[in-house]
Amino acid sequence: MVPIHTIGFVWPGPPVPGDAEEVARFIPDGVSWHIVGTPRDFANDDRPAITRDRLFAMAENPNIEAAAATLPGLGVQTIGYGCTSASYVRGVGGDTDISARITEATRLPSTTTSTTAVEALRLLGVTRVAVLSPHVDELNERLRRFLEGHGLDVVHMRGLNKLRGIEQIPQEEIYELVVQLVDRPEAGGIFISCTGMRTSNILSRLEEATGKPVVSALQATIWGTLRLADAPAELPGLGSLFQAPVAAPA
Repeated sequence: MVPIHTIGFVWPGPPVPGDAEEVARFIPDGVSWHIVGTPRDFANDDRPAITRDRLFAMAENPNIEAAAATLPGLGVQTIGYGCTSASYVRGVGGDTDISARITEATRLPSTTTSTTAVEALRLLGVTRVAVLSPHVDELNERLRRFLEGHGLDVVHMRGLNKLRGIEQIPQEEIYELVVQLVDRPEAGGIFISCTGMRTSNILSRLEEATGKPVVSALQATIWGTLRLADAPAELPGLGSLFQAPVAAPA
């Protein structure tokens, strides 16, 4: 099928093995896509620990604009910045600062993972949310404040205290964590933070097991970027978000 829409993503560093395959699971027919990563500023064999200071550096990295500026030449219509923690770490408004910088550099509509996560939860009617985050407590508290700053009630936060290797967590392990340790009766929905958390094989099963909408970071990022392009975001087996009507934000 000849692509009707083309979307792009900026990653905070080169994609790691498995990123492209996971993204592809969320891309509907008729949509082409491109990922560009900001250049590494660390040794190839030593991915740095995910800490507050590291995330501030990622969020303020001028290479975000430089990487994004390569995407218009590839024909993309919209751009998503694919990192939850770098887009929430500076608080409410830190996410839109990143997307504004990308838009200024490219003259294209853009969004971020944290922005789209809030939009997705709202669309699905979630006001009270339970959260699974791979990060340390300091970052999880910043995520809590970000979500609560957007009017969401975080009823439970489960952190995994991971500093590296988040993309290596098996999907079945994530499934068990959500069902056994994250879900709460008072939660109206569940958010799985971090685009490195693989969820494409478990989203619909999680919704069946919990009876609630489940939003993951990568799912929301792709959904929101499709939404900005007025592209379809309907695919089976990827959760209720990918069955919801797509309408670009006003």
